[in-house]
Amino acid sequence: MKKLFSVLGILIVLAACATAPAPRQIQTSFPLEKPFDPVWQTVIEVFAELNLPIMNMEKVSGLITTDWINFTGQNNINGYCDCGGLGMNREVERRGRFNVYVKKVGDSSCELKVNSIFEHIITSALDNTSPHYTNACVSTGKLEAEIFKRIQEKIK
Repeated sequence: MKKLFSVLGILIVLAACATAPAPRQIQTSFPLEKPFDPVWQTVIEVFAELNLPIMNMEKVSGLITTDWINFTGQNNINGYCDCGGLGMNREVERRGRFNVYVKKVGDSSCELKVNSIFEHIITSALDNTSPHYTNACVSTGKLEAEIFKRIQEKIK
């Protein structure tokens, strides 16, 4: 019993060592001076080129959602998301999913919105049998900007 309390105490201390990611202001909405149909077609082509796992797609609403995508191995500085510091934990998996919304603004203009959700699954670095926890991460804005850039370059 004493060992159990010791292990629980260590796990609580280790979890407390992790730091939350810093909040960020990122651009998620991008104007395009092109009609809806060519923008929609280009978005589909970019998803196919990037081999993104589409979960739902509905042209009438202009919405495409992805399934979870594995981003394990990305670091917080250069990657698509910031998950904060791990402290004495280790990352088991980092993943994200996003949706792209194409909104018709006028006959020859659209607005592209890219919204991302990222999370990582962590566990104790010292105990391989400890439970796994899921924590939210924050987007760095790089994924959103990259998707917009690819669509913008392709639709010219």
